[in-house]
Formats: sequence, structure tokens, C-alpha cells
Amino acid sequence: MKEMDRLVALLFPQENSGSRVLDLKFFPGEQLVTVEDFCKDVHAAFVQLDAGQAKVSAGFPEDMTRIPVDKFLAA
Repeated sequence: MKEMDRLVALLFPQENSGSRVLDLKFFPGEQLVTVEDFCKDVHAAFVQLDAGQAKVSAGFPEDMTRIPVDKFLAA
């Protein structure tokens, strides 16, 4: 099975059993990665979460200072 298929099956199982994806974001890093490597790493992370090997947080505090878009683009 391809890594992408494994990840999709984990995120969207046929038998839902009450689980759901609420808000999932990925941000680009500094190195190029293949789709296969990306899916492999994300799948591994979710397996760790499901196995209780990683800390799960209920939210993500966003305490960044807001700036106007024109100042951001001018930088």
C-alpha cells in the first residue's frame, strides 16, 4: 500500500467509530520532501498519537502580534 493510501485510510476510516478530523494544517519547511516521505512521516505521527506515545493538546495558543498586511509585504 502506498504511504498516501495509508495516511488517507487513517485520517478518513471507512468505519468512523466516532473519530473526526477537526483542523489539520501542515506548514512548509526549509527542505523539499517527496509526497511519499511526507505521507510516511505524517502517518507515523498519527500512529504515535493513537498509541499514546505523544502528548495531545486540545488547542493551540495563538499569541502572535498582528501586523497589517501591507507592512508584512513591504518587509
